[in-house]
Amino acid sequence: MTDNNFFTISVSCSGQKECTYNNQSEIPVIVSFQNIYFKGYYIPLEYIQKTGPSVKLTDRGNKKSMPLKPNLVSWDLKKKMTYIPEGGNIEFTWTLLDRDILSFISDGNLNVDADFKIRTKIYEDKEKEIGDFISLSKLVIKGSNLNENKR
Repeated sequence: MTDNNFFTISVSCSGQKECTYNNQSEIPVIVSFQNIYFKGYYIPLEYIQKTGPSVKLTDRGNKKSMPLKPNLVSWDLKKKMTYIPEGGNIEFTWTLLDRDILSFISDGNLNVDADFKIRTKIYEDKEKEIGDFISLSKLVIKGSNLNENKR
């Protein structure tokens, strides 16, 4: 794995770096993938969108953490390439589920770091691989006066 000079990711809830959880069943997160390379390239975007980013939740108080399982999808999707032009930005929505964060509620409060990671191969053309690269981004999820026995 070499330095990633190809892309960065950022994550947000309604444009903010902090999400507010109010016992909703889903938290939609916008994942933004930005090409920072001096020319365009190809990535298996559909595969990335369907498996989702790697996500690890960590309680900001007691440091308890839990990785979330990625979705299982067909390996054939890795062959479907999407061109990202120089400076191009692609956004997709990833949904965190309440069942993933309920165990982090303590005394009606939630204060969790959600670390997002995308690891993907970059291709010069649809067959010629440049390399395998990773980018990370963090989101804070907070809530108060929560019902721990909601479900």
